[in-house]
Amino acid sequence: MITKFGEIAALVTAFSWTAAAMIFESASKRAGVTAVNTLKVLFGTIYLAILALFLNNHIFPFDLPVKTWLFMSASGIIGFVVGDYFLFNAYLLIGSRISMLLMSASVPMTAIASYFIFKESISSWGGYGIALAIIGISITVVGGKQKKQSTDEAHVHSDYIKGIIFGIMSAIAMAMGTLLTKVGAADVSAIAATQVRIMSALVGFIIFTIVFGRTNEIISAIKNKQSMLYIAIGSIFGPFIGVGALLYALQHAKAGVVSTISSLTPILIIAPSIIFFKKKVTFMEITGAFIAVGGISLLFIY
Repeated sequence: MITKFGEIAALVTAFSWTAAAMIFESASKRAGVTAVNTLKVLFGTIYLAILALFLNNHIFPFDLPVKTWLFMSASGIIGFVVGDYFLFNAYLLIGSRISMLLMSASVPMTAIASYFIFKESISSWGGYGIALAIIGISITVVGGKQKKQSTDEAHVHSDYIKGIIFGIMSAIAMAMGTLLTKVGAADVSAIAATQVRIMSALVGFIIFTIVFGRTNEIISAIKNKQSMLYIAIGSIFGPFIGVGALLYALQHAKAGVVSTISSLTPILIIAPSIIFFKKKVTFMEITGAFIAVGGISLLFIY
């Protein structure tokens, strides 16, 4: 009998995020970051409402505890609005493959924070794993930088550095969102918690769009059938399956363990990036990805 449902859900998250990352990279190039982010959470909100109607006989859980509303709303704003703003811009600058590897830095961040906040233990091997993860990410970043330096265009180098910074910022936001989710989703169904998180993100993106005058970008995206198709499909894997599975995993496994398994995306995405995006991947980049994920895995194994 299978008992580690939390770990299995985390693995589902990893595969879902791999598909979503590649789809949203393509969508962002066509429609723009703000449009993709806003429409993504809109689709996610609709998908989850339909699922909740079938499973719970209501479209939205209005009767949730105040604590859940507060923590999940904060998680949605930080994880989706802030985190995905940096992540999707990183997609455009350095691609989804390196961006997702940088996102894996959220794992040691989450594990260390969980040690102090939730008193979750980190073994000596876990400490070694954190060090390896940092080394692996650094190797990939350096390998990618050397590849960019083979060109003579200064803006290419500048975009790469900017993309790396955006990727790191997205990792910080991801870690904060995960910790808030761990508290807010306790004793609440994964679907209900996800609905609150995505709804708050939708409100956040709408405010962002109005304040910064990005409504025309969204209107243009809606008129583009191909862009809408990419966003609709990506939203199934990202905000719907991916986030829902992540929340379920966080309810049934340690935050550090969940982050570890769900961080396999940087390895899972290598082959699709080469096949579909025709990306040139260096030996250093591949080696760094395996070292990083291997190091992160030590947090789970030990």
